[in-house]
Amino acid sequence: MGGTSLDINGQAPPPPLAGWKDTVYTPPGTTIRLTLRFAEYTDPTFPYMFHCHLMRHEDQGMMGQFLVLGADQRAAPMQMPTDKSSHHGGH
Repeated sequence: MGGTSLDINGQAPPPPLAGWKDTVYTPPGTTIRLTLRFAEYTDPTFPYMFHCHLMRHEDQGMMGQFLVLGADQRAAPMQMPTDKSSHHGGH
């Protein structure tokens, strides 16, 4: 599983960035469009994560989850507990 660059800032990627990758360096102000294949790794419940390796970006939309569904699957995302009594405070 991995991705390949479709384009970088609307231009074809240079040869070193054109192959399959599992990590992509994205300089500030750069837009990279990727294509990904998950055909063998579908799961209607457990999400994949994407994130930036700069932790301060977490709150700026650079960390998220997505489900990958097969043609015959419907999303059934896992539910996180919201009851504060289920929290093991301090552990």
